[in-house]
Amino acid sequence: MWQRFAIAPMALALAISTATITASAQMAATAQPVAHTSAGPSPSSLLQQALSNVQSTTADLDISRWRTSREVRSATQEDIDSIQHDLNQTLPGLLAPADAAPGSVPPTFAVYRNVDALYDVLLRVSEVAVFAAPGDEADAIASSLQQLEEARSRLGDSILRASQQHEAQIAEYKEVIRAAKAAQAAPPKEIIINDGPAGTSETGRRTERKTVRRKREEKKPAPAKPAPGTPKPTT
Repeated sequence: MWQRFAIAPMALALAISTATITASAQMAATAQPVAHTSAGPSPSSLLQQALSNVQSTTADLDISRWRTSREVRSATQEDIDSIQHDLNQTLPGLLAPADAAPGSVPPTFAVYRNVDALYDVLLRVSEVAVFAAPGDEADAIASSLQQLEEARSRLGDSILRASQQHEAQIAEYKEVIRAAKAAQAAPPKEIIINDGPAGTSETGRRTERKTVRRKREEKKPAPAKPAPGTPKPTT
């Protein structure tokens, strides 16, 4: 009995160590596929050609030759100035952090929102150019608009793939944590060493002999005392 209780702390430590090792192995095995996710292309590589085309096309426009009212020409010139300011000032500051962390959704989505707004402004310029600008300028704007739309679509697909990869990573990490908690919460197994029937060891045999001797001594009757006045027996 003493040996059984003495081995329990060691069994508890062994069970906890086994659970920790098992959880760590499960975590390593489950997290291994996550490390192979692809970051994807940078936003600049997807947009650079289209943005350069938009910048050169809008910079070469001569709004004064467009056959429309002064108010329309003034509004169109403001749109072109806004496009140039966005390409030269605003968009580079958004592309830098997005290119530094390819596959990261927040900075890339900020670029996507800016390109989407840029597309709307260029579309407005293109709609005016269809009936007011010379043919070569109208065609150049339409071509730039199409290239920007294709680049915007590629950027949107890249954001979607990155979002799906992140969702898969989160799901795998949750499964790893769940498995580790389940392994640590499992009750430790008690190890009992059976050393044979009681009393077979040397200590048990000595204890048994002492117990039998004590019982014999207790059962031995005490000698009766003689009554008063009785003469002592002679030898």
